[in-house]
Amino acid sequence: MPGELQAWAEEIPNTLPFPAGDRPLRYDPKRKLLVLSTGVGTGRAAVTTMALGSDPRFDLRNAYWLVAAIAGVNPNEASIGSAAWIGDLVDTDLGYVIDAREIPADWATGIIPLSRSTPYEQPVPKERGGNLMRLNHGLRDWALALTRDMKLQDSDGLRRVRSRYTAYPPALQPPSILAGDEATGQGFWHGKILNEHTERWVKYWTGGSGRFVMTGMEDTGVVRAVEALGRGGRADPRRVMILRTASNYTLPPPGMTVADSLKAESQELTGLRASLDAAHLLGSRVANEIAGHWDRYRAFVPGSATAR
Repeated sequence: MPGELQAWAEEIPNTLPFPAGDRPLRYDPKRKLLVLSTGVGTGRAAVTTMALGSDPRFDLRNAYWLVAAIAGVNPNEASIGSAAWIGDLVDTDLGYVIDAREIPADWATGIIPLSRSTPYEQPVPKERGGNLMRLNHGLRDWALALTRDMKLQDSDGLRRVRSRYTAYPPALQPPSILAGDEATGQGFWHGKILNEHTERWVKYWTGGSGRFVMTGMEDTGVVRAVEALGRGGRADPRRVMILRTASNYTLPPPGMTVADSLKAESQELTGLRASLDAAHLLGSRVANEIAGHWDRYRAFVPGSATAR
């Protein structure tokens, strides 16, 4: 079964040893493109990203960092096979949790922000290291503009899956390329109630502006590592891009239980092939644009006021 590394590995056969990671690095000397497999989950992603950024073999001070990986898609926003360039990350792990069977009757959830005593309590905590991580929106918008004309894969299989989501008009549409925000954490959660909570959680942490489109598992680890490397002068956090492509919906279709849906998705993600192809297709265009015009992008980050 191919994974998120497969397409990149096929086009970049050259490997470099990387004892700190689960897999060797892939390196294309012509494009100076380095491919890292972070491993699954926030912790592994943080460790491998920090290890790469600290590796004395590489000068990554002007490097661009692109996460190109699959995700769960909110059916209120898009359909499986779609691709989203991410603007803000909201951590779904950090907080207090009370089991749903023991929460007060008037609470919508048992998930509470740290340093607060009720769900979604105002004001939003502002302590350093909180749940909101903002990426470079100018760079995100540049990547979206560069790729939004690309045609994503559709198929009878995708049409069959999305036709069941009759209560969610965006989920019925063909795959699309869009901008949005990501809820990210260690857990592969599933279900309508958790989806409603995540929509509120993203809006809570973004001051109402957030649009929960995708949910992933590694990105806060990657971004926090790059931010730490940036404080040490080894990376530029303004140059991080996240592309998440939809391999499954975050909740079951009408008439199917959450448990049955999760069991089915754990055996085979309904949109896996399409999401893998989309991640490589769009990610390659961005990588090739930057590598092919390095004289332009080395000094100036596209989408910023100083870009040329």
